[in-house]
Amino acid sequence: MNLGRRNKVKVEASMASMTDLIFLMLIFFIIMSTMSRQTLPVDLPSNESSSASAKDGVEIGITADNKYFFDGENPENYTFEEVVPILEGKMAESGQDGLKISGDKTANYEAIFSIIALAKQRSWKPVLSYQM
Repeated sequence: MNLGRRNKVKVEASMASMTDLIFLMLIFFIIMSTMSRQTLPVDLPSNESSSASAKDGVEIGITADNKYFFDGENPENYTFEEVVPILEGKMAESGQDGLKISGDKTANYEAIFSIIALAKQRSWKPVLSYQM
């Protein structure tokens, strides 16, 4: 006497509907990303203006131990309090408003930002670079 079931239930999941859904979502996101092109305008400096302001202005450097020096001509290092009157005199002497700030890679950010803040207070145009 065979009492087993003749109609067995197959437990399988079809992935066809899932792939259709993924392709529809992919198409939707591609279309939406091309339609929403809201970008912010960025005013980038050109090579001529940055190199001209760096050449015509004064150069100040910052060492790894957060001391300041000028133009590479004077090996003497200064503190920030000593730098302010010297820098003001050099900027007035040059007659330009460009200030090239070159800092060591390991210099403290505070030392660099204090020169940038000084330049912004005096309406100078700082140009940043770093030394290896």
